[in-house]
Amino acid sequence: MEGVLRCIAILSCFCLASSTKVPVLLWSSSRSFADLPQSNGGQTVVSSDFSNQYLKPLTTGNNGNLVVFVQDKLSLQDFTQHADVYNPESDGGVFKNVKGFMDELSSLSLPSVHLPGPAIDDIIKTFEGKVHHVKDQDASKIDFDSKLPNLVIVKLTSISDSPNEEEGFRKNDETIGRVVKQLAKRGVKYSALYTATSSKAAESNKVRTRRGLLSVGADNSGTFIEYANGTLYNSSCILMYVRSINIGNSTQLNDPKSFTMTDHSCVDNKTASLAFTYKNNSEIIMTMSLIMNVNNVSGYWSIDTATVNWNETTYNVTLSKVSAPWGFSYHCSSLEKLVARNSDFTMSLEGFQLQPFDVMDYKFSDGWDCVPFFSEVIWMGLIATLAFVLILLFGFSMLASVTTQDRFDDPKGKTITVNVNE
Repeated sequence: MEGVLRCIAILSCFCLASSTKVPVLLWSSSRSFADLPQSNGGQTVVSSDFSNQYLKPLTTGNNGNLVVFVQDKLSLQDFTQHADVYNPESDGGVFKNVKGFMDELSSLSLPSVHLPGPAIDDIIKTFEGKVHHVKDQDASKIDFDSKLPNLVIVKLTSISDSPNEEEGFRKNDETIGRVVKQLAKRGVKYSALYTATSSKAAESNKVRTRRGLLSVGADNSGTFIEYANGTLYNSSCILMYVRSINIGNSTQLNDPKSFTMTDHSCVDNKTASLAFTYKNNSEIIMTMSLIMNVNNVSGYWSIDTATVNWNETTYNVTLSKVSAPWGFSYHCSSLEKLVARNSDFTMSLEGFQLQPFDVMDYKFSDGWDCVPFFSEVIWMGLIATLAFVLILLFGFSMLASVTTQDRFDDPKGKTITVNVNE
């Protein structure tokens, strides 16, 4: 079998690059990972599944000591570039110690995990044991509690701040090797995890392989600007694009110069708000406010409250359908029939895209589209195909019901006489 790092490099050909999708490597000296789900190439483990199916099993039981090595950036391309994976006799390159632990101990590799950082933060908050934050990377100073599970968080050196990226990975690999060897010397049973908070590959401005709708260059002005025949609000924590806002059946608001930002905020990556106005000849004719929240249980963000002030009347508009996983942007070509509660006020958004959290480089992340998997066109095709199949089945059943006669006339013999009773 090829080495683990070689397998990860091959799997990188099938995974989409994204700043929110990070590889995770696990190994253990005390347990097997056979009970944990295996991740295939091209499959992304969402944050909630990573927390429930991987982190929690590793932090429970008698051998629930988990050591988490976290750095700022890590991608599959880093293994391809720095691990010498195409050399059959490679020792792992700059990941020498990590490769050694993965080969010698029970190990598991997850090529693509969506936002492992928040999942680790949630485990820290709910961990029923002792949590150790190690800054000097010296495991000999950790006071392990033998009666409780222990969670050790080792924050590695920042790769982006290192003068040389390769040396940064090498230094972190040496730190991992030193900590693990100290744990083995003390006889501590542990499971280890190596990951990062973001993917370095997605931050490159030269190569872009992910699907990011309406992506633009950095502009931290925090104001509405005209872009792609629409209006874009671009800030460090909220991105919103809209081509036009339609009020009722007669009013269309689509002049980018008439949009003005009045307020926006992001609080602890849990709550975000956005408020803007639309002016006509210096007169404000519409004010719209959005308040967005993150569901920490499911890992989805959604618009909790949406209000529109139109003709000096405030309406509460239902925008519960605007929801996407954490790290994704919500996109809809035509968000129609947004009806206000207890009124006949209606509104629709054309060319709408929104991302309130985890904005990287002032660009939209992967788009979570509003079009369902089974659209009207797909349903029509399935119904037509089903009707065609039923017609064929009916025809084949009719052909199968035709029986061959079992008596034949002999031209040289006596004519067959069939009695009526037969």
